[in-house]
Amino acid sequence: MPDILILGRNNLLAAQIAAGLLASQQQPITWILEDLDSCIVEELLASVHASLVRISDNQNPELKELQERLKVVQWQSEHAHGVKASEAWFIAGEHGPPGMPRSGPERDLREELFQLLADSGAQVFNYVGSIYSHRGGDKAQNGSLPMSPEGELAEFCAGHGIRHRFFLTSWLLGEYYLAHSSGGEIDLVLRALDEVIAEIQERSPEYFDFQALRILAPRNAAVNTVPMDRAVQLMLDLAAQDSTCDSLHYIVSAQETPWADFCELLSEVYGVSVLSVEDQGELNDIDRLLGHQWSGMETAWSGAPVAQYQSSSAAAELQMGHDLQASLLSSIREKQEQARTERNQRVSALPGKMQKRTIPRNGSDLTYYTAGTRGEYILALNAIGQPLDYWFRLIDVWVRRYRVIIWETRGLTLEKEALRLSDHVDDIDAVLRQEKIDSCHLVAWCTGPQAAVEFYARQPGSVRDMVFLSCAFRIAGHPEMETAYVRDLEALCQSIIDQPAMTGHIRRSLSAPPASNIDMEDDDSKNLAIQVLSLPNIHLRSSLLAPFRTETSTFNYAHQIIDLTTYHTLEHAASVQVPILLLGCERDQVADPAKSGVVAGLFSRTRHMELPGATHYSFYDRPELVASMMEAFFQESKASANRNVVVEVAQ
Repeated sequence: MPDILILGRNNLLAAQIAAGLLASQQQPITWILEDLDSCIVEELLASVHASLVRISDNQNPELKELQERLKVVQWQSEHAHGVKASEAWFIAGEHGPPGMPRSGPERDLREELFQLLADSGAQVFNYVGSIYSHRGGDKAQNGSLPMSPEGELAEFCAGHGIRHRFFLTSWLLGEYYLAHSSGGEIDLVLRALDEVIAEIQERSPEYFDFQALRILAPRNAAVNTVPMDRAVQLMLDLAAQDSTCDSLHYIVSAQETPWADFCELLSEVYGVSVLSVEDQGELNDIDRLLGHQWSGMETAWSGAPVAQYQSSSAAAELQMGHDLQASLLSSIREKQEQARTERNQRVSALPGKMQKRTIPRNGSDLTYYTAGTRGEYILALNAIGQPLDYWFRLIDVWVRRYRVIIWETRGLTLEKEALRLSDHVDDIDAVLRQEKIDSCHLVAWCTGPQAAVEFYARQPGSVRDMVFLSCAFRIAGHPEMETAYVRDLEALCQSIIDQPAMTGHIRRSLSAPPASNIDMEDDDSKNLAIQVLSLPNIHLRSSLLAPFRTETSTFNYAHQIIDLTTYHTLEHAASVQVPILLLGCERDQVADPAKSGVVAGLFSRTRHMELPGATHYSFYDRPELVASMMEAFFQESKASANRNVVVEVAQ
């Protein structure tokens, strides 16, 4: 029996459609995922299973039986392109990290999706997308789709004898939430709201006691929401009717919710004041940070009403009132909080689960840690003298698909030797040799990029690509790019070297936690937001003092910091041939964010991005976002390397 294919990037909606198909049909289903790891597959199968329980009048379908009928495979795999199907569903979704190239099925419909449809032999194709991408009278013309990726799909289907339906929906609001996978537009909005609130509260827990989150919107802005369960059932009912083929169907409510009212709902559910404002001048940098995370989603509430597209036959069943909206939003919020609690528990347990290994190095031991059991290797190059606490949230994401190696740099606790940058580069080589690693991704933070480039200069064949997080290179001829923090630190370190007897006094001056007392009743909301965004995360403030634990560590740290300035590492830039991703941070008080842009211009194959509102510790504050940017970069790097291999073979 031919399969039913499900693919696309809105995995949350795809899970509900898969459950509906499993409940109503006997055909096996092949679900093709762009992001495939054990964590995502487990979460998606659990979501399908929970929906099946609900649909089946609380009968509990066996999970084993579900896995036999629902096969999950990787996009661009032999399993995906070998599937024979009678019917295919494509559920359009979000487009990946801001500023990064699209990946997966939405990247190139003609080359990938068209080929897969042709190979599968599907006779019917159902597309589910957002109506907010198609405002402006499309229906008034002739009911057909405009020239767009969707329009190209319709033309392809017509040219290959594939019957097709296109469903355009407004916001589909359900009680469901996926912590590790993608959803639709409203899921992105709620995820961004959750992440921004959590990040700000981890810098200043009391901020939202005094300040609101402001969202820019026109006076008469409104949003159209539809219950996801009802929308899915309606689409499945329409898909079961042959008469609905080769047509466009709108899944929207006859009732619009004023955006100001929806913001009040968000305030109730999230416990912070969320305000709709008309004047952009009222926004502060925290408001703009949320707006950046929402980039592209504003069309859902800032354009013309979409209720005009509602089919009268479904108007009643697709409306949802205040109580239902509040109930569903509360359910999602509870799941977000639960997911964050589970994340924090995993991160707390991670150090105890990592494998500890040692290498004898010049009379002392280099201790390093490994995590993850499959995938390519990531070597995380830590900043000199810093503990590993900064990395654990990011490692928690990485281990879903990579093997990770990390260590604290040596040389702070020993009195008999002062290590140089060249010693740290030797350590990288020693770890790779002991682990028998031929090549890896180098992800380096702060001073780590300097070690990464020095290592590449020695062994270029061992490096697939590099990521520089808040790089702290010294750039010749640009003293203005050194922050006050760096200038003061280097001056103190030089004083320690010149007058070792001053070490104790200087250590005491450096071992106090960073100041964080901000006047929350300041009437200047914009100034207050800048101050809060510049604060380090409250969970990291003790880690910042790690190099100054003892007089010995302070003395050795000073020598290593000054030693870095004697290396002209950027002179190697012209010879570096692997791709590099540089992430700068707008509110970085340690490494000037402009420095990442200048450094990017010195290398031949770079991608530079600046994270708005982020500090020197962005990968701790935003691990999912930073990890997704790296994943997209790694995939782009791999594709580029494969293209180069093909060209070389052809020549």
